[in-house]
Amino acid sequence: MVKRYPRPPVALTVTPEELARRYLDGTSLDDLGILCGCTATRIRRILVAQGVEIRPRGHDHGNGRSTKFVRR
Repeated sequence: MVKRYPRPPVALTVTPEELARRYLDGTSLDDLGILCGCTATRIRRILVAQGVEIRPRGHDHGNGRSTKFVRR
């Protein structure tokens, strides 16, 4: 039988309020995950708990252009 060890809890190095501020300033979920050493999914859950509206994937940065790859 395989012995499994529980993963240690992730200690956030940034407060949830700081995460929300950075996200609202345009930082991606992936970048925030790298900053905190956890997944983008966990960051998303933290932001939703803070009442932050999550941007749709590939949103534009105010310049009218999508960040997603577009096949031509």
